[in-house]
Amino acid sequence: METGESAATTSYVIVLFLDRKLVTILSIDGGGVRGIIPGIILNFLESQLQCQVCSSQSIQKLDGEDARIADYFDFIAGTSTGGLVTAMLTTPNKSNRPLFAAEDIKNFYLQESELIFPQESAAGQSSVLKYHPHFYDNITKWVESIWNSYGVPAYQSMEGFIEMVERKVFNPKYNGDYLHKKIKYMIGEKRLHETLTNVIIPSFDIKLLQPVIFSTLKAKRDDSEDPVLSDICIGTSAAPCYLPPYYFENNSSKGTKRFNLIDGGVAANNPTLLAIREVMKEMSQAENSSCLDIMDHSKLLILSLGTGSSKRDEKLEVGDGKSWGLYKWFMGPDGTTPLIDVVLTAMDDMVDIYMSVFFGASAFKDNYLRVQVDSLKYTEVSTDNSKRENLENLVKIGNELLKRPVSNVNLDTGLCEPTQGSGIYEEALVKFAKRLSSERRHRLGLACPPV
Repeated sequence: METGESAATTSYVIVLFLDRKLVTILSIDGGGVRGIIPGIILNFLESQLQCQVCSSQSIQKLDGEDARIADYFDFIAGTSTGGLVTAMLTTPNKSNRPLFAAEDIKNFYLQESELIFPQESAAGQSSVLKYHPHFYDNITKWVESIWNSYGVPAYQSMEGFIEMVERKVFNPKYNGDYLHKKIKYMIGEKRLHETLTNVIIPSFDIKLLQPVIFSTLKAKRDDSEDPVLSDICIGTSAAPCYLPPYYFENNSSKGTKRFNLIDGGVAANNPTLLAIREVMKEMSQAENSSCLDIMDHSKLLILSLGTGSSKRDEKLEVGDGKSWGLYKWFMGPDGTTPLIDVVLTAMDDMVDIYMSVFFGASAFKDNYLRVQVDSLKYTEVSTDNSKRENLENLVKIGNELLKRPVSNVNLDTGLCEPTQGSGIYEEALVKFAKRLSSERRHRLGLACPPV
């Protein structure tokens, strides 16, 4: 970037942290088709920012129907499907307003999930093994002998069996072609620095074996950190086993930077801590020691949206453990992937533990709101269950979540338990919307509407 742009960015960062009462953060977890759940929560929040229902049931104007999520958050962090939602909320259209309203997110998942994760994705996959006749003949005889000795029903053809093995072992479950085309069509050639607010999207470079954190503020300072936003979204969504890794190049004034990316969920499925870390990092670059007082939690206002977990289902049982080989770790009940589910859940739990330390003893507990449900069935948390019945059920789960009591994780049991005196999530989000509106009006020098 040019020196003038870098100076302007530094000036913006100083204003961001010194001239505002709060630094507002939105964080959105990964979870594949379960992105429907935070989509419903965001739709409710945005509707509250636009208008509210008074006790008399009359509609009270808050900030108007043009209000959008990106207008209220200084930082929006999203991983995997959360990264895609982040881009949808912050990519500018021709009128320099968000490409999507929050109410569009649910419909996006309902319309596109079955095309992104086609349940008959195996059709048309080309077989590699069948082109090696000697090996093909040998494995055919071996498999048929197993079928005969154990009375296992044979596949209609050996070719069908081999194609099944290749789908499970040698290829990702989906080729990703439709997802890639859809993202590129929606976002076009917009680059990271063009987002309407600061976004943070993690991915993981499998060649370098390290996380890659894409940040709008970094992109504004350095064009080598400013890829096309669609490439970032495809990279952060490249879930191992489900979708292929994604390679792309970013050409800048410093040369060509190459990326070999997989799903950001392997680094930070819940990017809340990552967002806080980026905020702290930007503060330190503002070259003003008084910024350190943001460690006072009263300066952070955080909304963290989960995509649901199945902790209460207790579907998996170890037994004697002897049958838990490679296959069972990657092929669980009803097409689930226990290893990936375990890893992502464990990382989310660690974030909950850290956040309980960060805000648990604080006088400003209301500055952090985590919206999550842990009572999904094991089959409901499947990343790619795009069957219409499951998608509609996720919509129902999202709407029911609004009526659930506000909960925090019990660190002893790992389960979400109601927080006494906090009401339901719907009520908490109404209060959160008022705080966001008040902060925005403070920045714009506007009077707050009557409560």
